Amino acid sequence: MASANQRIAGGVAQRLANGDYIIDPDVPHRVGVSRLRQILAIVLVPVVVFISMALVSFDPADPPASRGFPPRIEPVNLCGHLGSTVATFIYQSTGVAGWLGVVFIGGLAVGLFRHQRFQDLPWRAAGAVLSIAGLATLCTLFLPAFIPRPVWGPGGLAGLLFADLATRYLANAGAAIAAATILGLGLFLAADQVMFQCGSCFTRLLTRLGDCSITLIQSLLSGVGILPRESTEEAEDLAWWQRRRQAAKVAVKSEENNTGDLAIRVRGRKQKEEIVDEEYEEYEEEEEDYEEEPEEVTQPVASIVPIKNRQTRPTRQLELDISPDPEGNYELPSLELLLPPEELELDEQEAEVRKRAKILEKTFANFGFKVRVVEVETGPVISQYEIELEAGLRLAKITNLADDLAIALRVPSVRIVAPIPGKNSVGVEVPNTDRQMVRLREVMEETHAKSRSMKIPIYLGKDVGGNPMAVDLATMPHLLIAGRTGTGKSVCLNSIIVSMLMTRRPDEVRMLMIDPKMVELTPYKSLPHLMHPVVTDMKKAEAILAWAVDKMEQRYTLLARAGVRHLTQYNSLGRDEILKRIQPESEEEADAIPTTMPFIVMIADEIADMMMTAGKEIEQYIIRLAQKSRAVGIHLILATQKPTVDVITGLIKSNLPARIAFQVASRTDSRVVLDECGAERLLGNGDMLFLSPGTSLTQRGQGTFVSDDEIGRVMATVGTAEPQYAKELVNLQPAPSGDSATKGPVVKDRDELYAAAVEVVIREGRGSVSLLQRALGVGYGRGARMIDFMAEDGIVGQYAGSQAREVLMTMDEWAAAQGEEPIPPDPPPRRLKINPHAEETADDDSVEEESTPDDEEPSLIAEADDDYEDEDVDEDAESEEEDGDDEDEYEYVYEDEEETDEKEGEYEEDEEEDE
Repeated sequence: MASANQRIAGGVAQRLANGDYIIDPDVPHRVGVSRLRQILAIVLVPVVVFISMALVSFDPADPPASRGFPPRIEPVNLCGHLGSTVATFIYQSTGVAGWLGVVFIGGLAVGLFRHQRFQDLPWRAAGAVLSIAGLATLCTLFLPAFIPRPVWGPGGLAGLLFADLATRYLANAGAAIAAATILGLGLFLAADQVMFQCGSCFTRLLTRLGDCSITLIQSLLSGVGILPRESTEEAEDLAWWQRRRQAAKVAVKSEENNTGDLAIRVRGRKQKEEIVDEEYEEYEEEEEDYEEEPEEVTQPVASIVPIKNRQTRPTRQLELDISPDPEGNYELPSLELLLPPEELELDEQEAEVRKRAKILEKTFANFGFKVRVVEVETGPVISQYEIELEAGLRLAKITNLADDLAIALRVPSVRIVAPIPGKNSVGVEVPNTDRQMVRLREVMEETHAKSRSMKIPIYLGKDVGGNPMAVDLATMPHLLIAGRTGTGKSVCLNSIIVSMLMTRRPDEVRMLMIDPKMVELTPYKSLPHLMHPVVTDMKKAEAILAWAVDKMEQRYTLLARAGVRHLTQYNSLGRDEILKRIQPESEEEADAIPTTMPFIVMIADEIADMMMTAGKEIEQYIIRLAQKSRAVGIHLILATQKPTVDVITGLIKSNLPARIAFQVASRTDSRVVLDECGAERLLGNGDMLFLSPGTSLTQRGQGTFVSDDEIGRVMATVGTAEPQYAKELVNLQPAPSGDSATKGPVVKDRDELYAAAVEVVIREGRGSVSLLQRALGVGYGRGARMIDFMAEDGIVGQYAGSQAREVLMTMDEWAAAQGEEPIPPDPPPRRLKINPHAEETADDDSVEEESTPDDEEPSLIAEADDDYEDEDVDEDAESEEEDGDDEDEYEYVYEDEEETDEKEGEYEEDEEEDE
């Protein structure tokens, strides 16, 4: 361990010595490569000035050249002896071409001041040498007659040498072509970007000169009268638009070149080329309108005020593709009730993104990874930096640097997506400095075209690229929302509810809301969409879920009889077609068949509290609904702040493929919700991960925010004083509890043999598992469950150890509870005739023998009764040891008792005949 730490410390010291541990050049307490570059740039500026003054004031008579007569002892050069020496060396070696070297040094100083990265420095240095040599050769070939100074020729000794070699083998024309080629190649290697900019400027200059020439010729011709003036004006306008379009293209290209080929997509900012294209299209539309104006008489005035969105160009008012209300008494709320989006400084955000891109590259370089940021997508809260990795770099090494990148960027957390779906690059998600609030109105305006084809559109928010996230609940078909307290679950539920209120009428979507917290969903108590008041009693919630299961089965029966597979197909048939397919037997049955059935959305704010209160029954109902209710239009939206395996079980999670995870406490909770880590690194306040159905890839986004004022305005518009609740739900009784004395009919079915078991227990006057095993031929587990059900319904008492449970209800009370006629009392059970005392037993036996025929049947009855009594005495003790494997034995006894009962009936008939 010590040697490893020493190696790490040695590597850190070596990098500090090399100046590699510089992350932000603006931090004053870190000295490294950037500070050295600034110092070098400051030194190069006076050097360039010094050399320029020395070259300008050069005199051949100054020492050390002393080419004049008489030679001077003191130079007249403005820079003294040193300046005279430097100028003599430059003119003697390269002549006038030495000024090109001064230009290169000045460009280097400017680039260092601008923090420009110089790549391929050896090639750029070779290009500078080649360009100076080529220029010196050209000066020697073409300037001797015009510039007599300096005395070594216009190209210096290097120019004389190269010109002599070139003219010897290529003559003057070939030498000039070779020198020009070398000069161009050298300039391209030394300053390629400057060459491109110069070429663009030269192209624009030629284009402008050509346009001016054409305009001048057109004006001359129109003045003479050869061309009409209207065509000249149209040509001028077209030329002006072409110049603007070309200038925008050049500006975009120059901006990309200056940023090191880094493409930044700022949501809401449009490229200059697109703006010019749209303006040009608008110009063409105006021209067409102007041409067609004489034919138009009047134009209708637009009745809809256009909505201006700061992130897009002005668009038409959002129009939802919804059929009118058949009753005509309900209107959808207007978008004016929702708040508009907030303004955001895009320039500051773009500057921050560029700065962080450089910091990312330097941070990866500090760890020995060569990466390059190729693209940045900015969203309302998160910006995703797309980086390209060098060949041979493993993704596992990159994903482990999330915490180090967060420290370098000074942000709370960083999430790494490796790789980005559909690309061969890695995404680094970094929080923005300024967070933008995502409003519901903004998302609805941007997705109005997409939401037209959705049955139940819900607007979740925006992703990391700023694209709206709008999904259809009917295709999901259920949604699970999880996250710790205060991360945005309730706000997400409010956004979903308001989304449905803004787009769907009560005859299209009905709602059921379960609110264990009693305060989260109470603002919606006056909704016309509600089928039942907001449920706050968890016993009532269990009954509501049980009703939903029964409703699902009823709808499936209707769909099967109508021969359709989905609710929307059933609703599109019409009344006559439905009756034709179902063929009801009576008018009452025909009146009970619905023509259309609305979607039912069940929203539960906290399923953990429901499961703690109602136990596993809630889980069974949720699983059944999640498995089968999609086709009949029943959809679940469940939220919880306790994403653990005892709440979000495996069956629930497998049947809820669409899930939203807000910030959670640990990686374990993230795996429970999404089957992967990542939710523990979210920022909170609406930052979420969305797992869409049919895929295993999560999508990060910022949830929409709906304030209490917006909810109040919407409810004031759509709320009603008399909600249209469903009668079958209003009269629904809560699920029974264990201490109830009497209970009415319940929604769920206990067991198919439950009624028979109750009759057996009441008739026998004791509640025992072994009694049900013998009487009904069931196993121990099933019999114990039915006894527990009876205890919940108040039929038998509580557990009393080895003794049988006390029966608390008579047969008449049970029949009244079931809505049936009272059952006449049965004759007393035959076990009352059995007397444990020997004498009384003997007397009874003698009586039995006198009243029966002379055969062996009385002995069979006695044996059966003895067996029955022995088993009755020890029934509770044996029930603790018996299990379901003893069913065959009890079935055998049950058959003996049934056979004995038949024989006793025959004996009684014989006695009556004798009498």
